[in-house]
Amino acid sequence: MTDTAAPPPPVPPEPPAPHYPREPGFLLTVHRYLLAGSLPARAAILAALTMLLTIPLGLIGGVISDRQTYQEQAKQNIVTAWGGPQTFTGPMLVLPYKTDGTTSRDGTLTLLPERLTIDGKILPEQRRRGLFAMAVYSTTLDVVAEFQTRAFQDFLSDGRRSNWQQARLEIGVTEPRSIDAASIDVNGQTVEWSPGSGKLLSSLTASIGSDTLATAETITVRFRLSLAGSTNFALTPLGRRTEATITSPWPSPSFTGRYLPITQSVGADGFSAKWTTSHLGRPYSQLWDSRSVNNDPSSQTVIDSSFGVTLLTPIDAYRETDRAIKYGILFIGLTLAAGLLVETATGTRPHAMQYVLIGLALCIFYLLLLSLSEQIGFGGAYLVSATAVVMQATLYSWTLHRRRGPALAFGTVLAGLYAGLYSLLQLEDVALLAGSLLLFAVLSLAMWFTRNLHRAAPV
Repeated sequence: MTDTAAPPPPVPPEPPAPHYPREPGFLLTVHRYLLAGSLPARAAILAALTMLLTIPLGLIGGVISDRQTYQEQAKQNIVTAWGGPQTFTGPMLVLPYKTDGTTSRDGTLTLLPERLTIDGKILPEQRRRGLFAMAVYSTTLDVVAEFQTRAFQDFLSDGRRSNWQQARLEIGVTEPRSIDAASIDVNGQTVEWSPGSGKLLSSLTASIGSDTLATAETITVRFRLSLAGSTNFALTPLGRRTEATITSPWPSPSFTGRYLPITQSVGADGFSAKWTTSHLGRPYSQLWDSRSVNNDPSSQTVIDSSFGVTLLTPIDAYRETDRAIKYGILFIGLTLAAGLLVETATGTRPHAMQYVLIGLALCIFYLLLLSLSEQIGFGGAYLVSATAVVMQATLYSWTLHRRRGPALAFGTVLAGLYAGLYSLLQLEDVALLAGSLLLFAVLSLAMWFTRNLHRAAPV
């Protein structure tokens, strides 16, 4: 009998590797929540997405800040080349004198006008540096000043000797490089201006020394002066009675300084303002003595008594874009809420990424607005940017639902939000009130359209 070997036992199969369920990604988790049919869950996810979109909004806000910095640098370059804010001071009648005694001392008396009349016309224009523009101006002043020399005579009656051969007129401006002055009429005689000492109150001088003026009780001065400046123009009330009138085609003035105009007219074609002041409201007298500490005011004291006008640019493109982006979080939240209402009404459940893309499109709107406003102005840029985003969102909504009605409804809501935002940006004094009323109206509409959601969707 032949022995045969028994077959080897079969090798047991290896046990299958343990299967660990794959953890869903963030977007997949979000998508499952959105598909779950729970309205509170979907609303919570969209609220979180709205807050997440503040990150790109902040980045765009940083771009706006950078552009504003570049704008300020460009404006400073324009001011350096053209001229800054101007303050006109004058005219003043300066009379040198000497004091008799053991030690002869020299001094000067500065007499201010008894009556001072100034008629000014400001002609604004825009200067550009690259993409940036700034409002500057040229102004022409017609000045009439009347001096009463009796104050000199009263002061010189106690041993002081005047030197009328060196008498002079002085005027001062804060930006003397832009002065263009014609000749002066002094009691019917013509004299010319010459560069002054360079001090704030003596940018130009005119020698009027004459023996005939020494006996004149009244000295009347007439001249025309042209200046260039930017942003602000001011006058100092040197007269015992000062009357000043300023007109300009600039539609947005802001009256500033120690005195406000007694009459003013502001319209779309420009403004006109008139000031009338008295010496009683000033911190300095009509006669200054250089030898008297208490009766020789500093230049800054005189300048601080000025009044004038600032040429405002109410809202430029960068400020409007910056204001618009401040409403960004609210704007995105309302748009996503409108999308949630559309999906509730249609029964569709979009993917989370689709909501992200819509939110990013709303963020890109502000970048489009900023870049286009530098080229075509804020109004045109807003129209183009809003139209592009509304059309993009409407077409995208149609591809999601394949239903014309919900897509058009979503686009109409988005267009209405853009129109409301633009209206808010054009308001100034009542912007807060209008914004509050708009939010109240939107919330009321949301309450009305969601009044039956508890019947249509589980809690």
